[in-house]
Amino acid sequence: MFGRPAAVLLLACWALGPAAAQDVGDKLELCMSCHGETGKPQVQGVPALAGRPVHDLSAQLRLFRSGERQNPQMVMAKRLTDEEIEALAAYFAKQDPKSGS
Repeated sequence: MFGRPAAVLLLACWALGPAAAQDVGDKLELCMSCHGETGKPQVQGVPALAGRPVHDLSAQLRLFRSGERQNPQMVMAKRLTDEEIEALAAYFAKQDPKSGS
């Protein structure tokens, strides 16, 4: 069901509890569908997230969640908890922007 990156995130989030980790994994897979499995998208115009500072990524997700920043594809951010935002931001921040896809 989950690829290797999603499995790593699930393990990192296990402290949140199994159900929360599953929810974050599902949300990570949704993020990966546009931004790529390692934060390097294959679609032109989609921002790369790999290696960006965690505080920048979490700040942008919070702006999407609050509606201060809008993009039709980012409507999913409206349902993210603070813990999910931090977990997703940490995952993409740890990805190497210079490695292969």
